[in-house]
Amino acid sequence: MVNTSKHPNINLLTYSEVVEFSGITGNFNVRIKKKPRYVDEEKCTGCGLCTTKCPMSVPSEFDRGIGERSAIYIPFPQAVPKFALIDKEMCIECKNCERTCPAEAINFEQEIEYLDVKVGSVIIATGWDEYPIWKTNEYKYGIYPDVITQIELERMLSPIGPTDGHIYRISDGKTPNKIAMIQCVGSRTLRGNRYCSAVCCNVALKNAQLLKQEYPDMEIIIFYIDIRSPDKGNEEYYRKIRESDIIFIKGKPGDIKLIDDGTMRLFYDNSLLDEVTHLDVDLLVLSTGIIPSKGTTEMVKVMGLEEGPAQFLSEIHGCLKPQETKDMGIYICGCAAGPKSIPYSVSTALAAASKASTLLSKDTIYQELIIAEVDKNLCMGCHRCEKSCFYDAIKVGEDDIALVDELKCKGCGVCVTVCPARAIDLKYYRDHQFEEEIKGIGATEIIEIKNMEPEIKK
Repeated sequence: MVNTSKHPNINLLTYSEVVEFSGITGNFNVRIKKKPRYVDEEKCTGCGLCTTKCPMSVPSEFDRGIGERSAIYIPFPQAVPKFALIDKEMCIECKNCERTCPAEAINFEQEIEYLDVKVGSVIIATGWDEYPIWKTNEYKYGIYPDVITQIELERMLSPIGPTDGHIYRISDGKTPNKIAMIQCVGSRTLRGNRYCSAVCCNVALKNAQLLKQEYPDMEIIIFYIDIRSPDKGNEEYYRKIRESDIIFIKGKPGDIKLIDDGTMRLFYDNSLLDEVTHLDVDLLVLSTGIIPSKGTTEMVKVMGLEEGPAQFLSEIHGCLKPQETKDMGIYICGCAAGPKSIPYSVSTALAAASKASTLLSKDTIYQELIIAEVDKNLCMGCHRCEKSCFYDAIKVGEDDIALVDELKCKGCGVCVTVCPARAIDLKYYRDHQFEEEIKGIGATEIIEIKNMEPEIKK
């Protein structure tokens, strides 16, 4: 991130969002809304002194609500660029930050800015969001304070997290002796996400190992449906974790109750032993699934991209063109296209960057000539071609005549098959060309038959 901020050819716009998008490949028009920080970026040094004088405290989004932040804050310690910003909804305008700032960077008069830029290509890397378990309150999340998620556990395990890397029960601040983890919460279920979120198993294994390293006597139990760790080295890592006194139980708890001593009782069905029993734990960690980020949903609306069944962005072909969208010059990578681990996210990002740089390294775009063409005399503006085109390459204009975008058209021929008036043909594959070809084949066979000498049998 630091290298990105210092690169002379990279213009980094943070705390901003794309609000309008238009144009064609190589010449896209992008309107960017830059939100006001109420802090002058040219003056702010990121010293953080202003954050210490603010009297307001609210739950920190970065620390998943476990820690707190002030109304003026730096999003996280490694933020790039490291500038403060003011949450106007929480600010009481006491002006303590303004009086404290040695660089005089506080500016309450800042307003929204709109930037219009032209770009040749776009890479969408909008990431992911956590399954909204606070809406469903599964396993009493949001009701029992000692039921947390893996992301919240990671923030507690972080040396720069709200607990300085130590684990405490939220309810009483005590170190838990027994921790249970439940896999596939919100994933692989008809009541949530039907797909596997791909990374939850490895995250649980990693966090269990970190807990064992700091608390060797802590008892850790992992409830699972299947442990899915197919990447390179992950199966060996899984076996290593199994040998470190971490208990694995095949089965998912069905109910949870708070008992008198403050611990939680899990009732579960052990699939391997074929028995229903219970277990008392001090802290419960839920491995929640991955869903499309809010930014992904916004890009679908602004840029007119295609969504898949799970609302992730849809590529042209999952195997042959996994980074390409229906619009040439717009590429997707990482979890914008679906749940991915870090290695897969990195490889797709490199692939998308390679695609974009290949496109922009040429002065001319070479387009396949086998594309659809419309006979204006036959077109009756029925919109069937427009509705059936996967690439949004054909639109019916105000004169009720279909128009083909030659850059978007891939020559698939779907519009040709659905046109009731036979007004659309593919160049080089027109109907009359096929007819003449068939006639030519037939004429050749007749000539060959006439020239054949009769066979005389003896």
